[in-house]
Amino acid sequence: MELLLVRHAIAVERGTVASDAERPLTPEGRARMTEAARGLARLITPQAILSSPWLRAMQTAEILRETYGLGRVRVCEALASADYDAVIEAATETDASPVALVGHEPWMGELLAYLVTGDPAGMGVTFKKGGAALARSAGEPRPGGCWLEWLIPPGVLRRVAGEQKG
Repeated sequence: MELLLVRHAIAVERGTVASDAERPLTPEGRARMTEAARGLARLITPQAILSSPWLRAMQTAEILRETYGLGRVRVCEALASADYDAVIEAATETDASPVALVGHEPWMGELLAYLVTGDPAGMGVTFKKGGAALARSAGEPRPGGCWLEWLIPPGVLRRVAGEQKG
């Protein structure tokens, strides 16, 4: 199974809205993520998207959904927490592969480490906003049973998209 982990794009600063969960993407964040998603589409095509319910993650997931022409984005509450087993279970229940998982730091980096090493603190990986990683497993994903195929910052994804235009 393939799991595409994506951190949400650039959002408005903390304190500008009532709660952290309600922070939307900035116009710059939307534009950069749209371009990064085009680059990502040259590398992988997810069959389903699960997202944290927080606004900025849902908006990022919608950009991916539009880029790939997929159906609805599914909400996964566990992507807004450190409940990594619940994230793995939700991804497996989609019966799709690849599955895109859209969430937040530090949880995305910890989820990747959990998938690869079995320990959320096992790698010290941090995703940049709009960055993505691909984790693969031979069967159903399990803690420590996946390998990291790639981890790509958003600037590189945007450059890949630019190559597509040329």
